[in-house]
Amino acid sequence: MKGKNKQGMAGLVELISFLFSKPMRRLFLLSLLGLGNLYAQADNECYATREFLIAGSLTDYASALQQAKKVASGTGMKLDLRGLRPVPKVGLSFHDTVCANEWGEAPCYVARGRYDNGAYISIEYSDAYDGFRPGYYIVVAHSGEAGKTPAAVLSNVRRIVPSAYIKSSKVYMCCMH
Repeated sequence: MKGKNKQGMAGLVELISFLFSKPMRRLFLLSLLGLGNLYAQADNECYATREFLIAGSLTDYASALQQAKKVASGTGMKLDLRGLRPVPKVGLSFHDTVCANEWGEAPCYVARGRYDNGAYISIEYSDAYDGFRPGYYIVVAHSGEAGKTPAAVLSNVRRIVPSAYIKSSKVYMCCMH
């Protein structure tokens, strides 16, 4: 029995030595790099570029709400705050119950453009948008696929806010649970 045990141990030592040999370490590292690229590719596939028609960028919510109401009234566009409310130090959040039911914690915020594109007035928080200056409440009049903001919507908004502009950003589209 002792002889078989020594052979088994020798085989185990040989296997461990092989697994930790230089060629195997290289293969392991290469496989990690491959997985990293796979995850990076999957991560990139989770983003879609969206275009936003910005009718104001303000540092306080009250001013943004005033601007949003002005733009909605002047253009005849619907004001839809998407159930968001200002939350100190965070920006905006859905109601705590919505957050708890959807993501298990509050506060929570999902950037416009994920599943709710179109022409309507909302207030969004700039921190959630890649390439936007952080810390601003932005009045958005339209969101949609890049390059597809209707000229009629743009001119309608610019009648009320001549400085309105279009800006693009990536929006996360994959599962958030």
